[in-house]
Amino acid sequence: MNPKHLLIILLALCAIRPATAQEWTSNAYGEALCGAVTCVTGSDAAGLNPAGVALSDWSAGIGYNDRFMMKELSQKSARITMPVLGGVFTPEFNYYGFSLFNTSRASLGYAKQLSKNICAGINLNYHNVHIDDSPTNANTMSGDVGFICRPSKSLTLGTYIRNISNSQYSGSDTILPAQIQVGAAYSIYGGHVICVDIDKNSLISGITAHIGVVARIMENAKILAGVSTQPFTVGAGADFAFKGFQMQFSARRNQYLGWIPSVSICWRRGADKAWERD
Repeated sequence: MNPKHLLIILLALCAIRPATAQEWTSNAYGEALCGAVTCVTGSDAAGLNPAGVALSDWSAGIGYNDRFMMKELSQKSARITMPVLGGVFTPEFNYYGFSLFNTSRASLGYAKQLSKNICAGINLNYHNVHIDDSPTNANTMSGDVGFICRPSKSLTLGTYIRNISNSQYSGSDTILPAQIQVGAAYSIYGGHVICVDIDKNSLISGITAHIGVVARIMENAKILAGVSTQPFTVGAGADFAFKGFQMQFSARRNQYLGWIPSVSICWRRGADKAWERD
């Protein structure tokens, strides 16, 4: 094997371990908030908490980010939200790596608003790991479940359990983590939001904390920022919407990986649904 390719594979393996504490997100919105995403609703919730997708209209989006600022260590994602049969289906695909080493995840989610203040969602995931010199690929299935409730007009609570079955790859030393995350979001007059999450990941000792802020600077523009621990991470980003299209940009600095730039583009047929008023 080419020594350069071997080095890239080693870097990719190193990148996976610290990143699993925050379960790589599939959009720049979640990257900017550094994982404080349990209470996100609408199309932005795809890849973050399946319950929040229950308030989404039809949408289609793609995302891209880099690690170590190398294209071989980039992550690409695509997803669609489809409100049908009384709920919202969300097929999603994530791909990380390059031809000699890569991991992928294909997911199908379903979310439903159970009452005017409660949403629930599930994901079924197929995971695959490919290493060029390995005779076979490693793969497994996993399940996720999430809930979001709004006890008051300004307070939202959420929880998300990833890999609830504690599934592991067959024929690979790569570990698929299990994680439980809970959070709260407080809305301030003017559309500003403060998000606070904590999570326990099976690969990390102790609790990881996430804090995110969403500041609405005009009707169709937001500024986002976040910070998290284990590993220490800071992030910032922007969200712009125009005539049915939404663009998001972010940069997140991981203490192990350095700066991770991200971009997402999404088409939405209509505005995401709001919680019903009390």
